[in-house]
Amino acid sequence: MQLLETIQVRDGQFQNIEYHNKRFNTSQLELFGLAIFQCLENLIKIPSECSEGIFRCRVMYEREIQAITFTPYIYKEIKTLKLVDVGDWDYSYKYADRSFMTNLLAENKDFDEVIMTQHGFITDCTIANLAFWDGTNWFTPSTPLLKGTKRQQLLDKQVIREREISVDDLEKYEGVCLINAFRDLSKTSLRPVSAIVG
Repeated sequence: MQLLETIQVRDGQFQNIEYHNKRFNTSQLELFGLAIFQCLENLIKIPSECSEGIFRCRVMYEREIQAITFTPYIYKEIKTLKLVDVGDWDYSYKYADRSFMTNLLAENKDFDEVIMTQHGFITDCTIANLAFWDGTNWFTPSTPLLKGTKRQQLLDKQVIREREISVDDLEKYEGVCLINAFRDLSKTSLRPVSAIVG
């Protein structure tokens, strides 16, 4: 039951680390019964070659950290999105095994990304949580598969609000933004809902 944290390192500094710490420790408590709070920044040494630019720090762990890797971050542009129902699939913890999502993308290779739905409601895409813009406010689905760190930060700052968003509700919104540890909420990266194919 290997788990994963993916942390942005920008110019040699961890970003949003308090939220990664919270998810890391919550997962260890709930899955392994470990009640000792640990700070990832005290367990991970950032290599000197990551002192400039943006890097992806991947932390693989179970009861203990098993592997830490650093790779340059490569931005993936998302233009087309496909709605795919995933039934009762569960991803409430950030498992390292992402084969289910990798297969979804392979099965829908004509699209840049897949928006997963469950029982008619919007959840996430394979690489990010979602935020929908209605022309005035940002809303994120209250039914995510995984409660991401960036999503939680934006909720805490009251920049976005939770709302049940069904597939039929999509026409009420102007566009969607993908948000994760590397993707900020921004109208410049907004994709029109017309780019979402049912």
